[in-house]
Amino acid sequence: MSERWLPVVGWEGYYEVSDMGRVRSVDRTIIRSDGGPRLWRGRVLAAVTNRHGYPMVGLSRSSNISSKKVHRLVLEAFVGPCPDGMEACHNDGIRANASLTNLRWDTKSANHFDRVRHGNNFRANQTHCIHGHLFDEQNTKRSPARPTIRQCRACHRENDRKSRIRKQQRRTNA
Repeated sequence: MSERWLPVVGWEGYYEVSDMGRVRSVDRTIIRSDGGPRLWRGRVLAAVTNRHGYPMVGLSRSSNISSKKVHRLVLEAFVGPCPDGMEACHNDGIRANASLTNLRWDTKSANHFDRVRHGNNFRANQTHCIHGHLFDEQNTKRSPARPTIRQCRACHRENDRKSRIRKQQRRTNA
């Protein structure tokens, strides 16, 4: 299978993106300040991983400089613009994998379910609550409306106890 290249949306004539998740500049002629032409040779850009783990590239033309996420460039070029209410999702849960076969536009909810399924969700990987109580079957309470949200029963009981004491103190002070 050969790598396919398409122009980066909004940067046509300057940059191209491949279905393998690589970005390159295009050969072009630039007019220097003295009026003479200069051949600008295209090259594959080095992607830098941001603090969230997504590969990013810097694109520039004239005075317009912009940093873009590679996975969004791939989807916009090969699939089309992001539909309203959708976001870019990685099928395998690996943010660094920006190949077209690994990407899709989907809802925010589907993206969160993917994170839980791939083990990338911080809350899903928690074994204890913030007070150190174990999340197990006996100590975990789930809301029927939001089953992905877990609450520690021990902390819930303690909060209820403190609430009853505060209410009782208000009644006695009133």
